[in-house]
Amino acid sequence: MSRPRIDIEKDGSDWVIEIVGFLFLAGLIIMPLYYYDQLPESIATHYNANGKADGFSGRGMIWSLPATGLVMFIGLSVINKFPHIFNYPTEITIDNAERQYRGATKLIRMLNTIIMGAFLYISSRTILGASNKDAGLGAWFIPVFIILMFTPIVYYLVYSVNNKSKK
Repeated sequence: MSRPRIDIEKDGSDWVIEIVGFLFLAGLIIMPLYYYDQLPESIATHYNANGKADGFSGRGMIWSLPATGLVMFIGLSVINKFPHIFNYPTEITIDNAERQYRGATKLIRMLNTIIMGAFLYISSRTILGASNKDAGLGAWFIPVFIILMFTPIVYYLVYSVNNKSKK
């Protein structure tokens, strides 16, 4: 059976999440534009598990995160318009499609925003480190990022399974 195609209207929280993600993306692009001329020829391009820089490249690499972020933000935003093609932990029926699609699109929107925030943080710390004002991401970056990524995923999975057949 094919899944129903339903247009899911954004609610208030969807708009807030999307606007915050867009602002993170804008900052991710604007910050390197503003500071590029002040960067040294070599900047940190890799960080170890403790958040300390352990790989360096030319300053042009500062554009790798904005470019990746732009492609990801656009890609996830476009894919989010087609929730009927997503994988779901429950069977999608005409009765539960809207609820399941709404939860899934909110999850993708939230993950998109978290990723843009992480990219902005990494980019800003790279720029600060290059100007000797600060260095590294901090040892807490990876655990916090993992928690931020998995919390909405686990919440969505629990919500989706618990609400698989409610009308």
